[in-house]
Amino acid sequence: MTKYQLTPLRNTAAHKKNIIEKTRSAMETPPSKKKKAYVLPALIASLAFVLTIFIAGPSIQQALWSKQNITVEKVVIPNVPYESLITSTYVEESNEFVYNTAEGFFSFDVTEKHERLIVNTSEVGRIFDYAVSENWLVWAQPVEDVEKIHVYDRKHDELTVLNNDYFYGIELKDNTIIYMALNDDKPSYMKADLLTGEKESLREFEEGSNSRPAIDGSKIAISESVELDKQTSTTVSVHNFETLQNTESYILPYEIAQNVLLKGNHIFALLWNSDEQQPAIIGTIDTNSNEFNIIETSVGVDAYATDGRHFALSVQKGDSNTVQLFELEEGKLKRTSSLPKIKERLVKPRFTEQGTLVVNGEGQDRAMYLIRFK
Repeated sequence: MTKYQLTPLRNTAAHKKNIIEKTRSAMETPPSKKKKAYVLPALIASLAFVLTIFIAGPSIQQALWSKQNITVEKVVIPNVPYESLITSTYVEESNEFVYNTAEGFFSFDVTEKHERLIVNTSEVGRIFDYAVSENWLVWAQPVEDVEKIHVYDRKHDELTVLNNDYFYGIELKDNTIIYMALNDDKPSYMKADLLTGEKESLREFEEGSNSRPAIDGSKIAISESVELDKQTSTTVSVHNFETLQNTESYILPYEIAQNVLLKGNHIFALLWNSDEQQPAIIGTIDTNSNEFNIIETSVGVDAYATDGRHFALSVQKGDSNTVQLFELEEGKLKRTSSLPKIKERLVKPRFTEQGTLVVNGEGQDRAMYLIRFK
């Protein structure tokens, strides 16, 4: 793992220059060390080992690559459009998938294999921005040509329309939603209590962002693109949305930070600069030590998800890509399974708060898979 120290954002110009120099130096490939005269015997032994595996067949190959510490559950929801399945949410507490079609919001009980309509929204068609839990379903739809947040209490079968200015994004945590609104023509993250309807301003935006916020417990990590020294970088701010306090802010010398995730005292993100030829990397900030680490990988990364320890990466396979499993050990991602029993391409990995990995398959039955780690 490549690492260097981050100081919370204060003197941005000088600090950014220091981080850029350290990061670029750290990302350079170190020169190969000269081998001793033992290289040839070692090489012969390695080739013999590989040949043995090849002859022995797929079972031994898979045993070498896969740890027997996962379970895979296949879920097929018939007669549902793929574009609805790819944006579906798995609710762990109630063991259900929730998704939206042109007719409305539906729930599919994984145990009973039963689908039911939650809310009819056929008058507005497909809804893409929503959040759901066992108790709440929250989405935005127009009311007299103005986008309004709709809150459906699933336990009491009650629908409420909040008189809030809505702009983009809905995140749900317990009885609180966080979303982006326009205040005086400036985007600002707001929080609203679903029980009382009370809203408060959390953070005002100056520029845009390439990632939705990440929530863990009462903390939220918000990334923002900023112009510093005529270059675009990314700031990541951590807030306590219950107390409305900003704990720390960090600056990263990367133009783009996607899929920012907050897991305990670590922030993860897929990072790259659009004007450079270097591939995207997975970076992590330790909020206790203010240390930034580049996680070492043996594969290129197109997309990722993590629970903090296990990683699901979209990696190249033939002319396309698919999801494979890795585990973080000593700063490196080591592959634990290529999921050989799943023959189709896998896409859009995402973890539930409880640690279940959800992926979509692109086979004929458009299955979804629930992957649990023992």
